[in-house]
Amino acid sequence: MIEKEPSEVPVGRADFVHQWPASRVVFGPGKISVAASEAARFGTRFAVIHDPTAQSAADRVASDARGGVCARIGEVAQHVPVQAVTEAVAIVREARAEVLICIGGGSATGLAKGVARELALPLVAVPTTYAGSEMTSIWGHTEGGKKTTGRAETVRPRTVVYDPELTLDLPPAISVTSGVNAIAHCVEAMYAPESSPMTRVAAAEGIRSMSRALPGILDEPRDVAVRGFALRGAWLSGWSLEVSTTGLHHKLCHILGGLLDLPHSPLHTVLLPYAVAHIAPAAEAETRIVLESLGLTGPVTDAGGLIWERHRLLGAPASLAEIGMREADVERTIAEASAALADRPLPPCPIGASGLRDVILTAFKGDRPAA
Repeated sequence: MIEKEPSEVPVGRADFVHQWPASRVVFGPGKISVAASEAARFGTRFAVIHDPTAQSAADRVASDARGGVCARIGEVAQHVPVQAVTEAVAIVREARAEVLICIGGGSATGLAKGVARELALPLVAVPTTYAGSEMTSIWGHTEGGKKTTGRAETVRPRTVVYDPELTLDLPPAISVTSGVNAIAHCVEAMYAPESSPMTRVAAAEGIRSMSRALPGILDEPRDVAVRGFALRGAWLSGWSLEVSTTGLHHKLCHILGGLLDLPHSPLHTVLLPYAVAHIAPAAEAETRIVLESLGLTGPVTDAGGLIWERHRLLGAPASLAEIGMREADVERTIAEASAALADRPLPPCPIGASGLRDVILTAFKGDRPAA
């Protein structure tokens, strides 16, 4: 009989279904130079959607496209308002575009996905942050204070061009919250009932890549090699998110983001330790891998607190109040979250109304999660 060491205890279900995502990935410094030619694989008339900070990259693509850009949209909004999608669809349709190119962070990708969903156009993504959404078939939009998400094969980019040089000017503080947002994708992939052995391997490596890169970014923001390692983590985080499902953390972020219009990646950063603190007792083996991948040592029962401490070392925001939530918002947020999530099936464990109240109140104050 073979005795198993604790670290060799199998993680996850023995039965699973794994479907390989179909996106093509082109990765490396200077690869912005191939974005136009990658788009040309799908058509000759390009609509470029980019956020304002990606202006120069969009100019480069337009130049390389040699007159192939028939429309440009250079304004995006977080959480993808429905009205913004409607206006963008009208512009792209009128221009008779055949291919969409999005350049920027998650908001640019999200807007482009909204257009792709409506017009069934192929999409080429050039991310400039660590959102990870460029690797998924997940779309989302907000209307009337509610965020709606879903999956559609038409919104998954056909090609993703990762160029770490495009992230050199991403401010360190934003890099940290964007990176933690990517780590959150990997953490939830560990717990998801659909996760396969391949998913968990990719998620753990995504956490390791990003967690090792973030301190380097704070020290040397313009180090291309460090930025490349972070972008590698973002790629793996998006891949992990695509082949799994979201749980308490992401669902709570969607509720607060839609209701209060809080900034996306700081919101994920603040809530992650509190979600992990709730989940850890029900998923000890998976949580141990998360801690090891982050380079943290300590009891699984204190995982939320250990992650909270690490965020403090990175200078990340500590509380919902710090990122714009008002005390007057607390009770209606608790009510909204309880109506949507309390006692619903939410692997690896449900959360009741009192648990949601504790999570939201503690996160609002920014207190260290209790062990």
